[in-house]
Amino acid sequence: MHNEIDLDKIDIAAEPPTAEPARQYYFMAKCREWVKSFEQENRRLPQFCVTTFGCQMI
Repeated sequence: MHNEIDLDKIDIAAEPPTAEPARQYYFMAKCREWVKSFEQENRRLPQFCVTTFGCQMI
């Protein structure tokens, strides 16, 4: 069964966990706070560009 993770309850001021998937959730929460901060300071969401060069499975 799928368990929801509340990213708002993760302490991003603490050291990152060493075990997965807790480490991934920590950085997701940290990025989420960075985006909120960026949006407040710049009055827009950050933009990004993805460039691919074919299949990376080789």
